[in-house]
Amino acid sequence: TGGVGGTCVIRGCVPKKLMMYGSEYAHAFKDCEGFGWTVPEAPTHDMRTLIFNKNKELDRLHGIYLKLLNGSGVELLEGRGRMVDAHTVEVDGKKM
Repeated sequence: TGGVGGTCVIRGCVPKKLMMYGSEYAHAFKDCEGFGWTVPEAPTHDMRTLIFNKNKELDRLHGIYLKLLNGSGVELLEGRGRMVDAHTVEVDGKKM
């Protein structure tokens, strides 16, 4: 129920990196004047915009993974799964 791409893409590495990249700009603005840049006013940050754009990127990656799976003939079963035995998986009550 989380989409394709795995924990790294959906909840871990990618979201974390996008948030970290966003946070680093505060330091860049602070340090840039020492390298000759002029920042006319104090920069502001909008967390809603960062979260919106992070989610937009995750949706884009999810779409790429779906396209790759569909193009490869993969049957995607979305739902809660569990291992029934050594040879059987159950997804939302459907065993395979």
